[in-house]
Amino acid sequence: MSLENQRQRRMFMGLLGVSALSGLAGCGGGGGSAASDTLRQPLGARQEVTRDDPPRRRTKAYQRRGITAIVMSADGNAMGVAHTDGRVLMLDGQGQETLTLRPRGDAVAVGLVFGADGRDLISIDRDSVAQGWNIDTGERRFTLRGHEHGLRAIASNPNGSVVVTGGESARVLAWDGSNGRLRQVLRGASDFINALSVSADGVRVAGGGADARVLVWNTDSGKLLLTLRGHADEVSALSFSPDGRHIASAGSDGKVLLWDAASGRQLQALAGQRAPLRSLAFNADGSLLAGGGQGGQVLVWDSATLGVVQDLTGSTTAVNALTFDPVGRNQLLAGNEESQLLSWALPARGGR
Repeated sequence: MSLENQRQRRMFMGLLGVSALSGLAGCGGGGGSAASDTLRQPLGARQEVTRDDPPRRRTKAYQRRGITAIVMSADGNAMGVAHTDGRVLMLDGQGQETLTLRPRGDAVAVGLVFGADGRDLISIDRDSVAQGWNIDTGERRFTLRGHEHGLRAIASNPNGSVVVTGGESARVLAWDGSNGRLRQVLRGASDFINALSVSADGVRVAGGGADARVLVWNTDSGKLLLTLRGHADEVSALSFSPDGRHIASAGSDGKVLLWDAASGRQLQALAGQRAPLRSLAFNADGSLLAGGGQGGQVLVWDSATLGVVQDLTGSTTAVNALTFDPVGRNQLLAGNEESQLLSWALPARGGR
Protein backbone atom coordinates (compact mmCIF):
# COMPACT_ATOMS: atom_id res chain seq x y z
CA MET A 1 0.00 0.00 0.00
CA SER A 2 1.36 3.41 -0.99
CA LEU A 3 1.94 6.19 1.53
CA GLU A 4 -0.93 8.11 -0.06
CA ASN A 5 -3.32 5.20 0.33
CA GLN A 6 -2.17 4.71 3.93
CA ARG A 7 -2.93 8.37 4.62
CA GLN A 8 -6.39 8.03 3.05
CA ARG A 9 -7.03 4.85 5.00
CA ARG A 10 -6.30 6.69 8.26
CA MET A 11 -8.43 9.64 7.14
CA PHE A 12 -11.54 7.55 6.55
CA MET A 13 -11.23 5.07 9.44
CA GLY A 14 -14.01 5.59 11.89
CA LEU A 15 -16.23 7.60 9.56
CA LEU A 16 -19.89 6.68 9.96
CA GLY A 17 -18.93 4.47 12.92
CA VAL A 18 -17.49 1.76 10.69
CA SER A 19 -14.60 -0.63 11.17
CA ALA A 20 -11.14 0.00 9.74
CA LEU A 21 -10.67 -0.39 6.00
CA SER A 22 -8.91 -3.55 4.95
CA GLY A 23 -7.35 -5.10 1.89
CA LEU A 24 -7.22 -2.05 -0.37
CA ALA A 25 -5.44 -3.05 -3.55
CA GLY A 26 -3.61 -0.72 -5.90
CA CYS A 27 -4.91 1.73 -4.76
CA GLY A 28 -39.59 8.13 -19.59
CA GLY A 29 -42.99 9.35 -20.79
CA GLY A 30 -46.34 8.13 -21.48
CA GLY A 31 -49.18 10.18 -20.18
CA GLY A 32 -49.26 12.46 -17.19
CA SER A 33 -49.93 16.14 -16.73
CA ALA A 34 -47.23 18.74 -16.28
CA ALA A 35 -46.51 19.87 -12.76
CA SER A 36 -46.52 23.52 -11.76
CA ASP A 37 -43.64 25.62 -13.06
CA THR A 38 -42.78 26.88 -9.58
CA LEU A 39 -42.34 23.95 -7.25
CA ARG A 40 -39.52 25.05 -4.97
CA GLN A 41 -41.33 25.79 -1.75
CA PRO A 42 -40.36 26.97 1.73
CA LEU A 43 -40.80 24.39 4.44
CA GLY A 44 -44.40 23.97 5.43
CA ALA A 45 -45.77 25.56 2.26
CA ARG A 46 -48.77 23.89 0.66
CA GLN A 47 -49.19 23.52 -3.07
CA GLU A 48 -51.61 21.60 -5.26
CA VAL A 49 -49.94 19.59 -8.00
CA THR A 50 -51.39 17.55 -10.80
CA ARG A 51 -51.35 13.79 -10.46
CA ASP A 52 -48.22 11.92 -11.48
CA ASP A 53 -48.45 9.23 -14.15
CA PRO A 54 -48.88 5.79 -12.56
CA PRO A 55 -46.25 3.05 -12.76
CA ARG A 56 -46.75 0.62 -15.61
CA ARG A 57 -45.87 -2.57 -13.72
CA ARG A 58 -44.56 -3.68 -10.38
CA THR A 59 -40.78 -3.51 -10.31
CA LYS A 60 -38.13 -4.86 -7.99
CA ALA A 61 -38.29 -3.46 -4.47
CA TYR A 62 -35.71 -0.92 -3.38
CA GLN A 63 -33.52 -2.92 -1.02
CA ARG A 64 -30.23 -1.03 -0.65
CA ARG A 65 -28.74 -0.75 2.83
CA GLY A 66 -25.75 0.95 4.45
CA ILE A 67 -24.40 3.88 2.46
CA THR A 68 -26.85 4.78 -0.30
CA ALA A 69 -25.26 7.89 -1.85
CA ILE A 70 -22.02 9.90 -1.96
CA VAL A 71 -21.51 13.31 -3.55
CA MET A 72 -18.59 15.78 -3.57
CA SER A 73 -18.81 19.52 -4.16
CA ALA A 74 -17.27 20.93 -7.35
CA ASP A 75 -14.27 22.33 -5.44
CA GLY A 76 -13.69 19.06 -3.55
CA ASN A 77 -14.02 20.77 -0.18
CA ALA A 78 -17.29 19.20 0.95
CA MET A 79 -18.84 15.77 0.73
CA GLY A 80 -22.27 14.38 1.57
CA VAL A 81 -22.79 10.73 2.58
CA ALA A 82 -26.28 9.25 2.98
CA HIS A 83 -26.96 6.22 5.17
CA THR A 84 -30.01 4.02 5.69
CA ASP A 85 -30.14 4.81 9.41
CA GLY A 86 -31.51 8.20 8.33
CA ARG A 87 -28.34 10.27 8.61
CA VAL A 88 -26.82 12.46 5.92
CA LEU A 89 -23.29 13.31 7.02
CA MET A 90 -21.43 16.36 5.77
CA LEU A 91 -17.63 15.98 5.65
CA ASP A 92 -14.93 18.50 4.83
CA GLY A 93 -12.10 18.01 2.35
CA GLN A 94 -10.07 16.15 4.96
CA GLY A 95 -12.85 13.66 5.67
CA GLN A 96 -13.84 15.21 9.01
CA GLU A 97 -17.52 15.34 9.90
CA THR A 98 -18.94 18.87 10.02
CA LEU A 99 -22.71 18.33 10.20
CA THR A 100 -25.31 15.60 10.56
CA LEU A 101 -28.50 16.24 8.63
CA ARG A 102 -31.79 14.43 9.21
CA PRO A 103 -34.44 14.13 6.49
CA ARG A 104 -37.95 14.94 7.64
CA GLY A 105 -39.51 12.07 9.49
CA ASP A 106 -36.11 10.34 9.56
CA ALA A 107 -36.72 9.17 6.00
CA VAL A 108 -33.80 7.44 4.32
CA ALA A 109 -31.98 9.54 1.71
CA VAL A 110 -31.25 7.53 -1.44
CA GLY A 111 -29.63 10.21 -3.60
CA LEU A 112 -27.64 13.44 -3.17
CA VAL A 113 -26.46 16.31 -5.39
CA PHE A 114 -25.14 19.82 -4.83
CA GLY A 115 -27.08 22.82 -6.15
CA ALA A 116 -25.64 25.51 -8.38
CA ASP A 117 -24.08 27.61 -5.60
CA GLY A 118 -22.31 24.64 -4.02
CA ARG A 119 -23.75 25.56 -0.60
CA ASP A 120 -27.05 23.69 -0.96
CA LEU A 121 -27.19 19.92 -0.70
CA ILE A 122 -30.29 18.40 -2.32
CA SER A 123 -31.45 14.94 -1.27
CA ILE A 124 -34.24 12.59 -2.27
CA ASP A 125 -35.72 9.95 -0.04
CA ARG A 126 -38.20 7.17 -0.67
CA ASP A 127 -41.17 9.50 -0.70
CA SER A 128 -41.95 11.99 -3.47
CA VAL A 129 -40.15 15.14 -2.29
CA ALA A 130 -36.60 16.43 -2.69
CA GLN A 131 -35.17 18.56 0.14
CA GLY A 132 -32.44 21.18 0.14
CA TRP A 133 -30.14 22.07 3.05
CA ASN A 134 -27.58 24.78 3.56
CA ILE A 135 -24.36 22.84 4.22
CA ASP A 136 -22.89 25.56 6.43
CA THR A 137 -25.78 25.85 8.88
CA GLY A 138 -27.66 22.56 8.38
CA GLU A 139 -30.87 24.57 7.85
CA ARG A 140 -33.43 22.84 5.66
CA ARG A 141 -34.21 25.60 3.20
CA PHE A 142 -36.59 24.30 0.52
CA THR A 143 -38.42 21.38 -1.01
CA LEU A 144 -38.94 20.40 -4.66
CA ARG A 145 -42.46 19.09 -5.17
CA GLY A 146 -43.87 17.58 -8.33
CA HIS A 147 -43.71 13.80 -8.00
CA GLU A 148 -46.42 11.77 -6.33
CA HIS A 149 -44.63 8.42 -6.19
CA GLY A 150 -41.44 7.36 -4.45
CA LEU A 151 -38.12 8.64 -5.80
CA ARG A 152 -35.14 6.47 -6.70
CA ALA A 153 -32.74 8.71 -8.59
CA ILE A 154 -31.36 12.25 -8.61
CA ALA A 155 -28.52 13.67 -10.71
CA SER A 156 -27.01 16.99 -11.70
CA ASN A 157 -24.34 18.29 -14.02
CA PRO A 158 -20.99 19.18 -12.38
CA ASN A 159 -21.84 22.83 -11.71
CA GLY A 160 -25.28 21.99 -10.35
CA SER A 161 -27.17 24.20 -12.81
CA VAL A 162 -29.48 21.34 -13.86
CA VAL A 163 -30.96 18.83 -11.39
CA VAL A 164 -33.15 15.90 -12.43
CA THR A 165 -35.29 13.57 -10.34
CA GLY A 166 -37.13 10.34 -11.10
CA GLY A 167 -38.45 7.16 -9.55
CA GLU A 168 -41.59 5.10 -9.34
CA SER A 169 -43.46 6.76 -12.18
CA ALA A 170 -42.85 7.07 -15.89
CA ARG A 171 -41.59 10.64 -16.00
CA VAL A 172 -38.50 12.62 -15.04
CA LEU A 173 -38.53 16.20 -13.76
CA ALA A 174 -35.72 18.60 -14.70
CA TRP A 175 -35.12 21.53 -12.33
CA ASP A 176 -33.09 24.72 -12.45
CA GLY A 177 -30.37 24.12 -9.86
CA SER A 178 -29.94 27.84 -9.18
CA ASN A 179 -33.54 28.66 -8.22
CA GLY A 180 -35.36 25.33 -7.91
CA ARG A 181 -37.89 26.05 -10.64
CA LEU A 182 -39.15 23.27 -12.85
CA ARG A 183 -37.59 23.39 -16.33
CA GLN A 184 -39.19 20.43 -18.07
CA VAL A 185 -41.27 17.32 -17.58
CA LEU A 186 -39.46 14.60 -19.53
CA ARG A 187 -41.77 11.95 -20.98
CA GLY A 188 -41.14 8.76 -22.91
CA ALA A 189 -40.42 6.16 -20.24
CA SER A 190 -42.78 3.22 -19.86
CA ASP A 191 -41.75 2.12 -16.39
CA PHE A 192 -39.92 3.14 -13.20
CA ILE A 193 -36.71 5.19 -13.41
CA ASN A 194 -33.83 3.68 -11.43
CA ALA A 195 -30.86 5.80 -12.57
CA LEU A 196 -30.16 9.25 -14.00
CA SER A 197 -27.16 11.15 -15.37
CA VAL A 198 -26.79 14.68 -16.76
CA SER A 199 -24.27 15.78 -19.37
CA ALA A 200 -21.69 18.34 -18.25
CA ASP A 201 -23.34 21.13 -20.24
CA GLY A 202 -26.73 20.31 -18.73
CA VAL A 203 -28.38 19.92 -22.12
CA ARG A 204 -28.99 16.16 -22.05
CA VAL A 205 -30.33 13.74 -19.47
CA ALA A 206 -30.04 9.96 -19.58
CA GLY A 207 -32.53 7.86 -17.63
CA GLY A 208 -32.39 4.11 -17.06
CA GLY A 209 -35.52 2.22 -16.23
CA ALA A 210 -37.14 -0.99 -15.12
CA ASP A 211 -38.04 -1.64 -18.77
CA ALA A 212 -34.32 -2.24 -19.60
CA ARG A 213 -34.11 0.89 -21.79
CA VAL A 214 -31.90 3.97 -21.56
CA LEU A 215 -33.65 7.16 -22.68
CA VAL A 216 -31.92 10.44 -23.56
CA TRP A 217 -33.75 13.78 -23.44
CA ASN A 218 -32.99 17.42 -24.22
CA THR A 219 -33.53 19.48 -21.06
CA ASP A 220 -34.28 22.70 -22.97
CA SER A 221 -37.02 21.34 -25.21
CA GLY A 222 -38.05 18.29 -23.20
CA LYS A 223 -37.78 16.23 -26.41
CA LEU A 224 -36.90 12.55 -26.25
CA LEU A 225 -33.79 12.23 -28.42
CA LEU A 226 -32.73 8.60 -28.19
CA THR A 227 -33.88 5.21 -26.96
CA LEU A 228 -31.00 2.84 -26.24
CA ARG A 229 -31.77 -0.89 -26.27
CA GLY A 230 -29.22 -3.48 -25.25
CA HIS A 231 -29.98 -4.53 -21.69
CA ALA A 232 -32.17 -7.51 -20.90
CA ASP A 233 -33.19 -6.42 -17.39
CA GLU A 234 -33.55 -3.27 -15.29
CA VAL A 235 -30.95 -0.54 -15.76
CA SER A 236 -29.33 0.16 -12.40
CA ALA A 237 -26.60 2.77 -13.06
CA LEU A 238 -25.71 5.43 -15.65
CA SER A 239 -22.91 7.91 -16.21
CA PHE A 240 -22.21 10.49 -18.93
CA SER A 241 -18.54 10.90 -19.78
CA PRO A 242 -17.24 14.39 -18.91
CA ASP A 243 -16.96 15.37 -22.59
CA GLY A 244 -20.54 14.25 -23.22
CA ARG A 245 -19.55 11.87 -26.01
CA HIS A 246 -20.39 8.63 -24.24
CA ILE A 247 -22.87 7.09 -21.82
CA ALA A 248 -22.03 4.08 -19.66
CA SER A 249 -24.88 1.91 -18.41
CA ALA A 250 -25.11 -1.09 -16.09
CA GLY A 251 -28.02 -3.42 -15.53
CA SER A 252 -29.35 -6.27 -13.46
CA ASP A 253 -28.53 -8.50 -16.43
CA GLY A 254 -24.84 -8.11 -15.54
CA LYS A 255 -24.03 -6.10 -18.66
CA VAL A 256 -21.96 -2.91 -18.70
CA LEU A 257 -22.47 -1.10 -22.00
CA LEU A 258 -20.79 1.93 -23.55
CA TRP A 259 -22.86 4.05 -25.95
CA ASP A 260 -22.24 6.86 -28.42
CA ALA A 261 -24.26 9.69 -26.86
CA ALA A 262 -24.92 11.43 -30.19
CA SER A 263 -26.16 8.51 -32.26
CA GLY A 264 -27.23 6.05 -29.57
CA ARG A 265 -25.05 3.37 -31.12
CA GLN A 266 -23.74 0.69 -28.76
CA LEU A 267 -19.95 0.83 -28.86
CA GLN A 268 -18.80 -1.88 -26.50
CA ALA A 269 -19.90 -4.37 -23.89
CA LEU A 270 -17.32 -4.08 -21.11
CA ALA A 271 -15.94 -7.18 -19.39
CA GLY A 272 -14.50 -8.13 -16.02
CA GLN A 273 -17.47 -7.85 -13.68
CA ARG A 274 -18.31 -10.95 -11.65
CA ALA A 275 -21.80 -9.75 -10.69
CA PRO A 276 -24.19 -6.98 -11.79
CA LEU A 277 -23.06 -3.43 -11.00
CA ARG A 278 -24.99 -0.96 -8.88
CA SER A 279 -22.91 2.18 -9.48
CA LEU A 280 -20.84 3.84 -12.21
CA ALA A 281 -18.62 6.94 -12.31
CA PHE A 282 -16.16 8.55 -14.71
CA ASN A 283 -13.16 10.44 -13.34
CA ALA A 284 -12.75 14.16 -13.96
CA ASP A 285 -10.94 13.89 -17.32
CA GLY A 286 -12.92 10.89 -18.53
CA SER A 287 -9.90 8.61 -18.79
CA LEU A 288 -11.26 6.13 -16.24
CA LEU A 289 -14.63 4.51 -15.62
CA ALA A 290 -15.32 2.82 -12.29
CA GLY A 291 -18.11 0.40 -11.40
CA GLY A 292 -19.26 -1.00 -8.07
CA GLY A 293 -20.77 -4.48 -7.96
CA GLN A 294 -23.34 -6.38 -5.94
CA GLY A 295 -20.66 -8.64 -4.50
CA GLY A 296 -18.34 -5.82 -3.43
CA GLN A 297 -16.12 -5.76 -6.52
CA VAL A 298 -14.88 -2.34 -7.68
CA LEU A 299 -13.61 -2.38 -11.26
CA VAL A 300 -11.82 0.41 -13.13
CA TRP A 301 -11.67 0.46 -16.92
CA ASP A 302 -9.39 2.54 -19.16
CA SER A 303 -11.70 4.64 -21.34
CA ALA A 304 -9.34 4.48 -24.32
CA THR A 305 -8.60 0.74 -24.40
CA LEU A 306 -11.81 -0.31 -22.56
CA GLY A 307 -9.73 -2.85 -20.67
CA VAL A 308 -9.76 -3.40 -16.91
CA VAL A 309 -6.86 -1.57 -15.24
CA GLN A 310 -7.82 -2.10 -11.58
CA ASP A 311 -9.82 -4.75 -9.73
CA LEU A 312 -9.98 -3.20 -6.28
CA THR A 313 -10.53 -5.04 -3.03
CA GLY A 314 -11.76 -3.79 0.30
CA SER A 315 -15.50 -4.42 0.20
CA THR A 316 -17.27 -7.71 0.73
CA THR A 317 -20.80 -6.35 0.31
CA ALA A 318 -22.61 -4.52 -2.48
CA VAL A 319 -21.18 -1.14 -3.50
CA ASN A 320 -24.16 1.21 -3.75
CA ALA A 321 -22.35 4.46 -4.49
CA LEU A 322 -19.20 5.60 -6.27
CA THR A 323 -17.69 8.99 -6.99
CA PHE A 324 -14.37 10.39 -8.15
CA ASP A 325 -13.07 13.62 -6.72
CA PRO A 326 -14.05 16.44 -9.11
CA VAL A 327 -10.70 18.23 -9.20
CA GLY A 328 -8.65 15.56 -10.95
CA ARG A 329 -6.75 13.86 -8.13
CA ASN A 330 -8.15 10.46 -9.24
CA GLN A 331 -9.35 9.72 -5.73
CA LEU A 332 -12.15 7.16 -5.91
CA LEU A 333 -14.66 6.86 -3.07
CA ALA A 334 -17.10 4.00 -2.59
CA GLY A 335 -19.88 3.31 -0.10
CA ASN A 336 -21.10 -0.21 0.62
CA GLU A 337 -23.84 -2.05 2.50
CA GLU A 338 -21.66 -2.49 5.58
CA SER A 339 -21.64 1.31 5.92
CA GLN A 340 -17.96 1.43 4.99
CA LEU A 341 -16.60 4.43 3.12
CA LEU A 342 -13.64 3.21 1.06
CA SER A 343 -11.00 5.31 -0.68
CA TRP A 344 -8.35 4.59 -3.33
CA ALA A 345 -5.83 6.90 -5.00
CA LEU A 346 -5.60 5.72 -8.60
CA PRO A 347 -2.69 6.40 -10.96
CA ALA A 348 -3.28 9.02 -13.62
CA ARG A 349 -3.88 7.79 -17.16
CA GLY A 350 -4.06 9.53 -20.50
CA GLY A 351 -7.54 10.50 -21.61
CA ARG A 352 -9.04 10.03 -25.02
